[in-house]
Amino acid sequence: MISNEEVLRRMKIKESVLYSSIVKQKLAFAGHVLCGSSGDNAVQILEGKLDGKIAQGRPRRMWINDIKDWTNLDSYASIKRAAEDRFNWRTCTRMACRPSTTEDDS
Repeated sequence: MISNEEVLRRMKIKESVLYSSIVKQKLAFAGHVLCGSSGDNAVQILEGKLDGKIAQGRPRRMWINDIKDWTNLDSYASIKRAAEDRFNWRTCTRMACRPSTTEDDS
């Protein structure tokens, strides 16, 4: 299965403004939640650790996996540590939201 990003890369189209805005807002919200200022319930929701029935079918996309992909951090612990340090998290957010400058000539 080919991702949307791969299709855009193959077509040599830059990321849309809407996609960049969504990434920026999700990273800002995740930083707010992970630094602990919004309470334990929000952290449990973001981590996907809720009690209840296990859904059938394809697993749902998890926020934390998007955050890992965008920030290039390899584990939940490293993401949590980065979010607890405001300056470090802003640096990660800016790096994830900047437009890609690499062009593939293939």
